[in-house]
Amino acid sequence: MLPADFTWKRRCHLSTVDDGLHLDGVPVAYLIDKVDGGWFAVLEMQRDPLSKRPRRDCSSLEAGRRGCELWATRHEERLRREVAEKIATMPWNNWRGGG
Repeated sequence: MLPADFTWKRRCHLSTVDDGLHLDGVPVAYLIDKVDGGWFAVLEMQRDPLSKRPRRDCSSLEAGRRGCELWATRHEERLRREVAEKIATMPWNNWRGGG
């Protein structure tokens, strides 16, 4: 089960499925479909854009979502802290509040 305040949403307007895992409107993981089939997960999206982000192959969208949910559950405390820090440092005019 997904921890409270974590939600699946479309990661961009081109997505046809809910493939972005967000906490308080901040993305923490994405699922991306491969051209040749299958999916992969990109984790740690809340971190600095220049930092190396772990990627994990997934056999399907459902398996990827489940894996991201397990990862979010294991790292919930740290993710909450890092997302809160990110929100606190966002300029007011760039924050759309949970959106």
